[in-house]
Amino acid sequence: MKLLQRRPYAIATAIAALTLAATSHGAEELRELPAAVSPHLATAQLLNAAGGDESLPMSITLRLRHRDELEALLAAQHRPGSADYHRWLSPDEFAARFGAPQETYDALANWLRDRGFAVQTLASRTRIEFSGTVVQVQSAFSVRMNAYRHRGRRALANADPPLLPARFAADVESVRLNTFRLADPVVTVVGTNDTITALGPADAYTAYNVTPVLEQGIDGSGQTIAIAARSDFHTSDVTNFQQFFGVPVRAPVKVFPGRNPGVGAPNGVCAGISNPNDRSNCIFGEQVEVLLDVEWASAMAPGATVLVDISSSDIDVSLAHIVSKHSDAKIVSVSFGLCERLDPTVVQTLGPIYMQAASQGQTVLVAAGNNGADGCDDRKSAGVNGLGSFAEVTVVGGTQLDPGFDANGDATGRVSEEVWNDVNGASGGGVSTLAAKPMYQRGPGVPDDGARDQPDVTLMASPTHVGYFMFAEGGLLLIGGTSAATPSWGGIVALANQANAAEGSGIINYALYALGAKQYAESGQAVFHDITVGDNSFDGVAGFAAGPGYDLASGLGTPDVAALVQALGPQECAGDCNADGMISTDELVAAVHIALGLTPLSRCESLDTDHNGRVTVNELVGATSRAVHGC
Repeated sequence: MKLLQRRPYAIATAIAALTLAATSHGAEELRELPAAVSPHLATAQLLNAAGGDESLPMSITLRLRHRDELEALLAAQHRPGSADYHRWLSPDEFAARFGAPQETYDALANWLRDRGFAVQTLASRTRIEFSGTVVQVQSAFSVRMNAYRHRGRRALANADPPLLPARFAADVESVRLNTFRLADPVVTVVGTNDTITALGPADAYTAYNVTPVLEQGIDGSGQTIAIAARSDFHTSDVTNFQQFFGVPVRAPVKVFPGRNPGVGAPNGVCAGISNPNDRSNCIFGEQVEVLLDVEWASAMAPGATVLVDISSSDIDVSLAHIVSKHSDAKIVSVSFGLCERLDPTVVQTLGPIYMQAASQGQTVLVAAGNNGADGCDDRKSAGVNGLGSFAEVTVVGGTQLDPGFDANGDATGRVSEEVWNDVNGASGGGVSTLAAKPMYQRGPGVPDDGARDQPDVTLMASPTHVGYFMFAEGGLLLIGGTSAATPSWGGIVALANQANAAEGSGIINYALYALGAKQYAESGQAVFHDITVGDNSFDGVAGFAAGPGYDLASGLGTPDVAALVQALGPQECAGDCNADGMISTDELVAAVHIALGLTPLSRCESLDTDHNGRVTVNELVGATSRAVHGC
């Protein structure tokens, strides 16, 4: 970082503000924060200097302490046999170990308050949210604030890298001083014809073998699924959906980190759109997105509580609020998309949030996107959803499904399934340019590319093969998109958590990839439907073909929910005689004695994995491997 003095301004109001700041607060050494100017300025149209009394929401993300220790903890929390296995942190515990120092955090919050900003702090001490006027921003951060037109919407943004007092700069990861939309909904609406045949909840239960789980009384009870949202909605639409399709009526819980943006976010992300058609489309899209997420999360886990965290600014605020204030929500669904290539700052914005969520046992599911390999929707080159470019999330792609509808329009089973790719869109998927390969992402079909690959799993997403039903604005809609598959997977995780009495699964990818490796490499239990037909080439951008095992178009595949729920349960660790989650040296010695006939098998019956009444050399080798690598 460079040591800088406040830069001069051509704008008279900015000069006056800076003079006042220097007089009021005294001269301080200032440091420029890199990567704090939005990359969207490169494609946005400059309109004019922002009005001094215009206001905007902003945020500061602080650096995590002891990051190496946190990464080691996350690995241990997901490794069976570890003393930290599934021992989740609370937000306060996370703050004490990995958040910014309390003194630094409080000092930065007070520095903002002293400059007139309204400040909201979080228990995790990883982020500060604040709001204020353009004049206050220019004075505090020594920036020029301009108004821009970007993708049909007026936004405010800083034209210069912000300056912060040197005493804070080393602890700050990023500063967001703009109102560019972080991401967009990934729902696809194709019609409102209520006579067409499409997927309702009962059809999904049949196609993906959910019925046996529900018949056992496993319905997600005791679980909370959080939906990251930017729009309010009419609860009556959710009730209509549940009543129409015979899902138990259970009202969602709404929470607001700030003010209510309104139904369709006319006072939130859809503000600033001057074209009436574009504004109407924005409002409709935001409303449909949140309703879709709520309705299908509740459909797949009808006993779960659906918590909808509705931000008036953007989804990073909603996510931070869920993780810091609602850590009891062990499933988090994110149905938005962001071009990784066009906005790499997402790593700094969301990275700490996702890591905290994982340490607290929260499973975050992110939609892969609806533009196939053209994840940036610009027909230039392959790209992925930047919201999924993290080891801590599960990315959900999409398929097109034939559920064998009978004459009454009811699904009879899973007849066939392939990668979603039609005129309405295609499953997102590809290779991240920002994130390295997670340690869990391995197995048959996983590319040896050293990068985070997307998606991890899939579910039906095509709006026409066969499409999902939902309710919005009092009527039935036919929709699709990976934003339908994602909350549905959230419901599946809720079922698994309840069935296995899990206080959260955290980064469920550890378990999913282990199950995938067993299925595809060792002919183990089939918990996934392997998608081997189709590809996600789209809009002239070459994509990736489906194939045996993992692939970049369909991930590990779609779930056999009954089999998956059972497989995600506690597994007996062969050789762990005292059931403490690990195999000790004494237990290995006992295993050898049992194999030699010196000790009865009753001393450690779990060693006999093939149940033939004796312990073989292969079973000894397996026990030794589990002692070294964990159960």
